[in-house]
Amino acid sequence: MPTFNVGLDAARAILKERFGHPRFRVHQLRVLGPLLAGRNVLAVLPTGAGKSLCYQVPALLGDGLTLVISPLISLMQDQVGALRRRGIAAAYVNSQLDQDQRRVILNAATGGRLALLYCAPERLASLTRRLSAAATRVALLAIDEAHCITEWGSEFRPVYRRLGVFRSQLGRPPTIALTGSATPAARADILQVLRMPDAEVVVTSFDRPNLQFSVQRVRDDRERFATIRHRVRDAAGASIVYAPTRRLTELITRALLRSSVRAAPYHAGLSASIRRRVLRAFLADQVRVIVATSAFGMGIDKPDVRQVLHWGPPPTLEAYYQEAGRGGRDGGTAACIVLWRREDFAWGNIAPAMKRYVESRTNHRALILEYFGEL
Repeated sequence: MPTFNVGLDAARAILKERFGHPRFRVHQLRVLGPLLAGRNVLAVLPTGAGKSLCYQVPALLGDGLTLVISPLISLMQDQVGALRRRGIAAAYVNSQLDQDQRRVILNAATGGRLALLYCAPERLASLTRRLSAAATRVALLAIDEAHCITEWGSEFRPVYRRLGVFRSQLGRPPTIALTGSATPAARADILQVLRMPDAEVVVTSFDRPNLQFSVQRVRDDRERFATIRHRVRDAAGASIVYAPTRRLTELITRALLRSSVRAAPYHAGLSASIRRRVLRAFLADQVRVIVATSAFGMGIDKPDVRQVLHWGPPPTLEAYYQEAGRGGRDGGTAACIVLWRREDFAWGNIAPAMKRYVESRTNHRALILEYFGEL
């Protein structure tokens, strides 16, 4: 397996010169050490831990292309935009580009003019053929939000289960898979799919003391909404309210606006331009409350979210931890509250661990740590 033939001192220099950070965090060093030595790595790092730097810095040290598999178009666009503003040659290929635009980008990739190329897993088959035909060396393969392999691979996006095949076709380059949460079983599944049985597994603590986990039982939906309105109306900082359906996000938003709360909906039914406009307004503090489906989340860099409220229990504890983890990224306190009533379980899509969580009267933090194998 090829290595980067560089040490951490070279990585530190890139971090300071190109990204403006004085030093790596301890968990980033735990990832970069084996990766720069050419080993595969599965990194389970919490939200806000600087996961992207764990492959963006090596991308500027290796001799070849870094290929990043990313699940969302908006996430690709945000990361590529940030890299380009730093003068780093990066691009993405996705369904929003026309044929001519894709041709220009692929020519740049095969011509050695790109450091990083982002793509969705659905584009990997054709991209692999193009890179192989041009004898383009992939120096590093990065799987961002690797929990999607387990959570989405069975039905929603089955191509995730073929990532190991594509990795082999690319010549088994050094590979880093990154995620914010994964149970021991999910970690094993990710390693199996990617065909990396000997990978270095770096898992940081899932315990984020600044997040205050709790549940609140409500009598009906009227009380559920009243609780949300009360909590967001006078709260400091920003809030995220997660709802299970697009229609409900719209209804909650309209009701909050009638209560003079600066709120906006976010869901996959909105156009990409509207979603970008809503996100920009939220990041600029022009909107204090985002009411969203699970479409809102991955890669959202808003440090001062003080509340993450769930209209009802998410399907799994993994999904809940991912969504609740968007609070308190600046290290400040954030309340993470699930509202629920017994009738929520009638839908039949809530996993046993999530039921146990919402039904517990105490020890919600301990239940999370136990679930992720930390207790």
